[in-house]
Amino acid sequence: MKQRQPFPGVGLTSLFMMFVVLCLAAFGILSFSAVQSDWNLTKKHVQSVQAYYAADSKAQQVLGGIDARLLRLRRENPAIGEAELARHLNGAVIDDVSLALTADASGSKIVFSVPAGSVQEIQVEIQPIAGPERYRVLSYRLAASSEWNGADQPLELWQGSQP
Repeated sequence: MKQRQPFPGVGLTSLFMMFVVLCLAAFGILSFSAVQSDWNLTKKHVQSVQAYYAADSKAQQVLGGIDARLLRLRRENPAIGEAELARHLNGAVIDDVSLALTADASGSKIVFSVPAGSVQEIQVEIQPIAGPERYRVLSYRLAASSEWNGADQPLELWQGSQP
């Protein structure tokens, strides 16, 4: 009788285990890459939030300085008008932020902006008013500090037809 050698039966199991190990290694590498990308995005977000709150704080300090100047002007001359108050603030610099005067049909306004990072700024528009509150905030918004023209980053758009 012929003696049969026992078949070790580990070939299929070994192949399956190698496949599982390769899959786990690939998933581990992909997970590490995703975590690293998330961490970089989180750092950028933290910097953006810190820049916003620093700019917001500075804008509030400027508003406080404007309020103090308006109070002083009102005490010196109680009959001073809103347009004259705005003219007194035109060109003033408070906490390294310069104020500018604009006018339209609704009256004279003071505008200023505070940088909030490299591409954004907080833009504030106020109107001096006669009364105990001294001014009204018309606009307080976060906006792009410059208009994007797209010249340095062309977009390749699909035109709707197959190439």
